[in-house]
Amino acid sequence: MRNFIFIFLCLSIFACSTEKKNHPKLSKEHQKALDDFQLMDGFDIELVAAEPLVADPVAMEIDEDGNWFVLEMPGYPLDLSKTGQVRKLMDTNGDGYPDKSEIFVDSLTLPMGIMKWKKGIIVADAPNILYFEDTNGDNKADKREVILTGFSLSNPQHNMNSPKFGLDNWIYLGHSGSINSFAYEYLFGDKGSDIRYPANSKANILPKNGNGRNVRFKPDSFGLESMSGETQYGHTFDPWGHRFYTDNADHLYHEVLDARYTSTNPNLVIPEAMEKIPDHGDACEVYPISENPNHQLLTDVGVVTSSCGITWYDGGAFGKDFSQVTFVGEPVHNLVHADIIESKGSTFSGKRLLEKKEFLASKDPWFRPVNFYVGPDGALYVIDYYRQLIEHPEWMSEEVNKSGALYNGKTKGRIYRITKKGSAGMNWMNDTHLSKESSEKLVELLQSDNGWFRKTAQRLLFHRKDVSVVPALQETIAKKEAEASIPALWLLSDWGKLTPEDLVSALENKTAGVRENALKIADHQVTSPSFASNNELKQALIQVAKDEDARVRFQWLCSSAFFTFPEAVALRSSILNQDIDDHWVGVAAIAASKNSELNLLKGAIANFGNKPSEGKENFFAYVAAALMKKQDISFLALTSDAQVSNDWWQAALLKGLANYAEYAEKKISLNESQKNALANSFLISPNKNMRHAIIGVFKAVGLPADKTFAKEVFAKFSASQDAQFQEDALALLTLQKDPAFTSKLISFIRTSSSESIRLASLKALPNQISAQEMAQINQVYQQMKMPSRKAWIRYQIVNEKYMIPLLKEIANKNIPKSDLEWPQFVELMNSYDANIRKLAREVLAISEDRKAVLQNYLPAADMAGNATKGKEVFKANCSVCHQIKGVTGVSFGPDLSTLKSRNALSIITEIINPNNSIADKYGNWDLQMSDGSRISGIITSENDNSLSLKQMGGAVQVIEKYQIKSRVSSKVSAMPNGLDANIKLQDMADLVAFIKGI
Repeated sequence: MRNFIFIFLCLSIFACSTEKKNHPKLSKEHQKALDDFQLMDGFDIELVAAEPLVADPVAMEIDEDGNWFVLEMPGYPLDLSKTGQVRKLMDTNGDGYPDKSEIFVDSLTLPMGIMKWKKGIIVADAPNILYFEDTNGDNKADKREVILTGFSLSNPQHNMNSPKFGLDNWIYLGHSGSINSFAYEYLFGDKGSDIRYPANSKANILPKNGNGRNVRFKPDSFGLESMSGETQYGHTFDPWGHRFYTDNADHLYHEVLDARYTSTNPNLVIPEAMEKIPDHGDACEVYPISENPNHQLLTDVGVVTSSCGITWYDGGAFGKDFSQVTFVGEPVHNLVHADIIESKGSTFSGKRLLEKKEFLASKDPWFRPVNFYVGPDGALYVIDYYRQLIEHPEWMSEEVNKSGALYNGKTKGRIYRITKKGSAGMNWMNDTHLSKESSEKLVELLQSDNGWFRKTAQRLLFHRKDVSVVPALQETIAKKEAEASIPALWLLSDWGKLTPEDLVSALENKTAGVRENALKIADHQVTSPSFASNNELKQALIQVAKDEDARVRFQWLCSSAFFTFPEAVALRSSILNQDIDDHWVGVAAIAASKNSELNLLKGAIANFGNKPSEGKENFFAYVAAALMKKQDISFLALTSDAQVSNDWWQAALLKGLANYAEYAEKKISLNESQKNALANSFLISPNKNMRHAIIGVFKAVGLPADKTFAKEVFAKFSASQDAQFQEDALALLTLQKDPAFTSKLISFIRTSSSESIRLASLKALPNQISAQEMAQINQVYQQMKMPSRKAWIRYQIVNEKYMIPLLKEIANKNIPKSDLEWPQFVELMNSYDANIRKLAREVLAISEDRKAVLQNYLPAADMAGNATKGKEVFKANCSVCHQIKGVTGVSFGPDLSTLKSRNALSIITEIINPNNSIADKYGNWDLQMSDGSRISGIITSENDNSLSLKQMGGAVQVIEKYQIKSRVSSKVSAMPNGLDANIKLQDMADLVAFIKGI
């Protein structure tokens, strides 16, 4: 059949041309643009559209009849005067290339995506999803409808974008939510509203800005749903419907767990549903060839920093080596990066297509590849925005922003066509007429090697709803075709014509992706009587649970949330046992086990509780949190026994309990028997993780009423030489809230000859001590070793009421300010309390005139630095919030490896004046909780019920939204001014040498 399709396409679409037609003559400028390229061996590149035919292109679409639409966005970065438009390109002389363009749509704000739909096009132009149609054939859209509205109009690179027709007949939108604009809040302060169909008030509504996640919709049936992941500009599918995303420095994500499955169990508590998959890391190195590049002050040079337009190549014309390849644009570095995507359990791994080289790179610093399109000829079309400046002024110097260069190149733009050497010329513009093909021919096109034909044929069939082809679609499935079976399955499902026999056939398909899709459809259908009662289908589903492919087993686990046959529980447990060290498998098992989490846990203990692993520990913590969220503490009985070998999984369970209890809606309570069992475990367990977890639980529920336990703990403490147990014992005993014990701790701090006991006592201090007790500790501060000093400072900063006394001690020089760690400077200088903030800035001698301070450090840019010494400076001052290659730090702020190719002045500027720019997605948020407490940090992900907040120190806390009274974006960086207070001029030179030498 594939041979037939190939012949059919050649005859009816491309006329079997083997010679390239005459290419239009290029200007010297355009020829130089081609000459400046370095392209992977075996490929050709040609310029097929350029100014004046197009300008500022950001996306394109080719419809079923070869009509070529180009979306233009001249307004980037700051112009909201509705200059965006859609051009229709035309070939009037029959040479196969466009020579004329007309404006099809105008008056768009900052349009970010285009897609063919019915007789018109869909355009993504925040805050709206718009539909345009030309009803009178004059090549100008005269019909305009708002399909969806409510999306935020934010910084353009964060607006919703890229509508794409999915394998399941939904339209998918890229979206990453609004950001906090500081310099341009007056333009981009819109945070969105409820996302809705304005034409149907009864249709589903998504919460404000869709919680900043990707969205899918079905216009005809008013379907509207949030996804579990998010992307910046661009998203893509592989031939089996797996979704891949991109986001600036993180160029390749996979959405592992679909929102349909994360929402099946409302008790599931996880921070994220996506995974970064490059094997070459975040902010990976790239290999530009740009001459005289236009990198701005804050550009991260030499690493991915502007990835966009992610596209899975499915054209079938590049050979088998490109069947698993994604392309991303890296416009800042004037190149196109490519990865090979390989299976890795429930997710994927991406490796470079080429080592030390890019698929496409240009010497021209104005080459800005922002998007791609795989055409009907299997060619890769590269959309070049062609601007002098591509960075947003939010992150550029004031000097450049005022230079008048922001829109240089606004009248230019190019589209290139990449083909295998020896390929035919471009000849689809006048020779493509799929709208005239019969539905039977469209079904045949579902088998094409070219994804453009498969997707276009599916969309046309979906619109036609021609049920006369149902037998042909069923035959496609029965013949076990690979790619063709998937659209056939989803079309039949949407039309209500799918049978249990179709699903059985698909579940037996030799291609894993077909079996996955069959499972996804099955979990929608199994509740209907004809499917639920079909024994053959049930047996096929049981058999697929034992599939040899890990991702099929993972999908079975997700889908099993909807399976009601009795064998499902045991099969779910079997997959969990087999694949438990895949992090996502444990999450999926919990998601699929609503109201049976306890049985899932007991089975897991029996099956793999005998040997620890990271995957198992994560699973036990997650399942405990789920049980706590549903207020089921019966599992607690499992955490206390005399088997020391069980401590590892019991500790994981208790850790999950304690973590959830910290932000639980209702106070958790245990009876005395349960508390006593935990108390006994604390005394006999040699496992520090077990003891820490028990302390966490007791913090939430209180100690046993029987004072005997506290006496036994103190007795063991007194006899122990184990510093770790001593620390744990004192931390537990302070939970008594007994003034007499507090006095004992003060005595240890003042008189103990053991540094470990002094340190443990400081860590164990209760939240409130008297002014007299504080003075007693300060009297011996100079006698303390540094670990104890830091513990005492940390205690006073964690307890806000002691910040002013601490600052007074520093002002009186009783405590050297050099003893403070950098995050502590942050806490004090960014305090909510104006009095604390003012005193901190006075006492810590932080000059707010950052330009003056910067002038003092400018000589460091020209000084010789010692990278080895700079590494130590980084460890002492930066690693508390940042990571960098070669140093294990805390992942709170951006990875500073991205700074390595910046000039020394840029690096010094960021250190001296961190508010000069705040890295994208690292804005600081202040949350006021319902109980009156406050938390600050970086919001890393969000869904309808919760958000994940990364706090200083790198810990990520999942917080239920009902606990949040309000949240406000901070107008200053989480890193305040003043790091220079700890860094001398030579230290700065050494630090710069270290960063640039990574």
